[in-house]
Amino acid sequence: MLFHSLPDRAPPTSDIIGRSKYRSILASLSELCVQQSLFETLVIRINNKLEHLSSTPVTSSDEETYDEARECTIAYAYDLINTLSTVIESKLKAKHVDVVKYFDQIVPRLYGLAIAAAAPRVGDVIPVFRDRRLLNVIARVSETLTWELNAE
Repeated sequence: MLFHSLPDRAPPTSDIIGRSKYRSILASLSELCVQQSLFETLVIRINNKLEHLSSTPVTSSDEETYDEARECTIAYAYDLINTLSTVIESKLKAKHVDVVKYFDQIVPRLYGLAIAAAAPRVGDVIPVFRDRRLLNVIARVSETLTWELNAE
């Protein structure tokens, strides 16, 4: 399935095809996973990818610097969370009632990534989930689900 085609690491800036491919996959998933049976899989897979990105140190290659590799990782994490957000909003617009039951699988895990990133850092490594852009998209998902939880 499409989930298996998503990379574990963010493609480097030089890999335009790889970056385009994962964005295309995420766009397809954002349309397909509005279905209840696929939404649960999307939540699990995106959570796993995000956990992997947070626990794997960003490393540079011969072709890119540490800052470039970190930016690619941040962009990939942002795209993953944004896909989740897009599907949630689509499901809410379609009046799907199953969204709220995933609150406990989504919000605490996203907050956990942000909280872990706020811990004192070791050396020069800056945790990926300390980035303001990721915190903003996490907040958007959290706010959407919290409002929906309160409406129920």
